[in-house]
Amino acid sequence: MKRCSKLVSTGGIGLILLLVMFSQMQVQIHAETPLLPQASSYSVLGSPTVSAAFINSVLAAYNSPASGKGQALFDDGVTYGIDPVYALAFFMHESSFGTAGVARYTHSLGNLRCIPGPACYDGFASFPTWEAGFIAWYGLIRDVYVDTWHLSTIEQIIPTYAPSGDHNNVSAYIGAVESAVDSWRSGQISNFGPVPQVSGPSSSGSSAPPATTTRNPYPVDGYSIQGKPTVDVAFINQILTQYHSPAAGNGQLFYDQGVKYGIDPIYALAFFMRDSTFGTVGLARATHSLGPIPSPVTSTCHCTDFHGYRSYTTWQDGITDWYQYMHDYFIQQLGLTTVSQIVSVFVTTSDNLAIQTTIKVIEYRVDVWRKAQA
Repeated sequence: MKRCSKLVSTGGIGLILLLVMFSQMQVQIHAETPLLPQASSYSVLGSPTVSAAFINSVLAAYNSPASGKGQALFDDGVTYGIDPVYALAFFMHESSFGTAGVARYTHSLGNLRCIPGPACYDGFASFPTWEAGFIAWYGLIRDVYVDTWHLSTIEQIIPTYAPSGDHNNVSAYIGAVESAVDSWRSGQISNFGPVPQVSGPSSSGSSAPPATTTRNPYPVDGYSIQGKPTVDVAFINQILTQYHSPAAGNGQLFYDQGVKYGIDPIYALAFFMRDSTFGTVGLARATHSLGPIPSPVTSTCHCTDFHGYRSYTTWQDGITDWYQYMHDYFIQQLGLTTVSQIVSVFVTTSDNLAIQTTIKVIEYRVDVWRKAQA
């Protein structure tokens, strides 16, 4: 939520932004522009490390409205000399591939602020098609960040693209993008297949998710959600406030419910961030839920059904039920206690790469917060 606001206020840069618009001359220029030296393993410059077919598989796994447009995302990357795996990673972090936030209306891969040319929608550049939004993002990164500012790595680009002054967690953003890139590149080499589907427990009134979302859990890792709190109330409140979460001020409840159920509240916070950026995007804005807990509703959840998911009147009810659901269903009923085990069953996709990315992002966030608290 930043992107180009700095550009329009800088002398002469407005003219550069016009290059972001779509013209055959621009395409030819980029096709002939030599690549800058790569400064790290996370330089956006270079040949594609994922295929168009792979991009399509990721978009399809997330039910992206841009599904089927992997070839366009791939071809634009080739044109601009930028590995399309980074465009895909930004797309995921900004809007879960167009499924959340303002991108649903603007067709903008990177949530670009208003710039010369495209329509302006609620402070953001709005494009007629996803393909047009792809080109604008690639043009911005290549023309401005790489060719003008000489910033070519994720570590260099993101502090300006998503500055902390705009309430962004820069290190988290960098970690999420790099984690996604690592997972997808590994997927290209290893050719991961779909996760085997198994039938889950189902009885009347059970809190188990539908059978279509249950599967064989991943192996245990070193991130058990059980344990004493490793962050305090003030820290939780600080994080929620920093992200302008509608659940801000509920740090004491996060902490107390963690103590009650023997779950470190840092994990509730990390799941909350991963699912909806603390309730600021996606389904959570309507359901007041830390994560997509599937129906049926129970006598203790203080919730109603909302398109197959539990919905709560207040964030307090949503927070309380998340802890109880994790404890009663995952820990006691299924015997799953670690992030890798829980995420592999909890998420609604069967795509191994998407599951692995979610695991890495949650665990990375836990590491960062524990260091910050310490």
